Amino acid sequence: MESSEPVCEIINRLFEYDLDEIIQKIFLSLDPLSLKNCKCVCSEWFEFIQKRLWNSKPAKKLLNKRLLNQWKFSEPFITDYDEGTTGVNFVVCDNEIIVCGYTRGQARVYDIHTGELKFQLQCNSQPMRIYDGVQLDLGRNVIGSVTDTGTVTVWDRRDGTMLYQDKHHGEHESVFGIKVTDEYILTGAGNGSLYMLESIGNEWKITHEMFENKEGVTHIDADGKWAVTGTRKSIKLWDLEEHKMVENVKLVKVKVWMLSFIYPHAFVVGGEDWNGIQIWDLAKCVQIRHISQDGKPFHNIHSNGRFLTVSEFNDTWAGDNNEMCSVEVYDVLELIDPKVAEKNLWKKSFDYSPGQYFEQINAVSNTTSLVVSHASKISILNFWKDRISPSREFLISIDIIDAGEDIDVGEVEIEDDIIDMGEDETDDEDLVWRTPEGSGQDEDEDT
Repeated sequence: MESSEPVCEIINRLFEYDLDEIIQKIFLSLDPLSLKNCKCVCSEWFEFIQKRLWNSKPAKKLLNKRLLNQWKFSEPFITDYDEGTTGVNFVVCDNEIIVCGYTRGQARVYDIHTGELKFQLQCNSQPMRIYDGVQLDLGRNVIGSVTDTGTVTVWDRRDGTMLYQDKHHGEHESVFGIKVTDEYILTGAGNGSLYMLESIGNEWKITHEMFENKEGVTHIDADGKWAVTGTRKSIKLWDLEEHKMVENVKLVKVKVWMLSFIYPHAFVVGGEDWNGIQIWDLAKCVQIRHISQDGKPFHNIHSNGRFLTVSEFNDTWAGDNNEMCSVEVYDVLELIDPKVAEKNLWKKSFDYSPGQYFEQINAVSNTTSLVVSHASKISILNFWKDRISPSREFLISIDIIDAGEDIDVGEVEIEDDIIDMGEDETDDEDLVWRTPEGSGQDEDEDT
């Protein structure tokens, strides 16, 4: 503390003389962890950093450039949470929570900074002893879930209160896709139908039903007014303002396992059907590239707007030969630029053991971190490096926990003798990517 006092005194003198530009440069020169700590010194420092860095477009542009460089060229801070629960089918996250969907109709919501279980969601009408995989999506206020057996549910993300639950595609129809936005929730089913739900008078209701597509939906994604459906035969583009499928002269023929969409580009993986990643321009109905040089099949794909994450498909039984599966991260802007040769694409790879019995690894990302579920663990790879959080191991003492019910979670091990340097949600929320033109994202945000 003594060594920091002269520095604090110098900066306080700069404040006295209103040398804001110099102070701004000093704070911008700090690493993210030090910058976060400076916000805790006093209210004057906090207010200056908030106003002159996070609320300043030129300063935030520099911070976003640093974030981009750290994603690409630095090693992340890594935190492992062993949640004691295997069988993860699907993962979503943002800067506050991680939600894991499991294989028997449940989902669990974890705090991203501590790994602690907040509550569990029963995503079908009753617990099942057979396979019933859960897929998910996150919005600002709600969590959306669908199950293979067709149950669609909307939850309050604050406490897990159920806001809507129904098999609106049909009692015996499987549902394989859900997209949550600020305006609507979109679901797609095995009979090809799309349903749109909207919040009307604080009640979620079906507002549009679309039956033009006759091919079974395997996955969906949306970007503002545009949506895409993937099937075992093709990708179809939808105009959600007109609530109809876009008629294209040329069919986009690809067998879709899962896809991610930033208009007009669709990023597709083929699971056990084909290897690599395909990128399509749906406005022109042309394939931009097919990355398959490593010969790996991928089953999971996700984009945070700037980086694309894919997870290798695991086809081994009981961890045969200690097989590892990879998570690969690409730069979206490079992927959609035909001028960038495949051999020159930037890529980062991370290897994980998927566990036993054909379990899969699932990787997603928020603005600052890569989140990977593998076996019973969730790994957080923080590239912004503004906090140091301990790796922890938890013991879940009960199998099924209803939303809103008290949770008995025992922490049995802390692996690192380090502490979280404090919460500051504003920093994470203010660092955002500019997505490619026409994506519907905020064009004022700089990368």
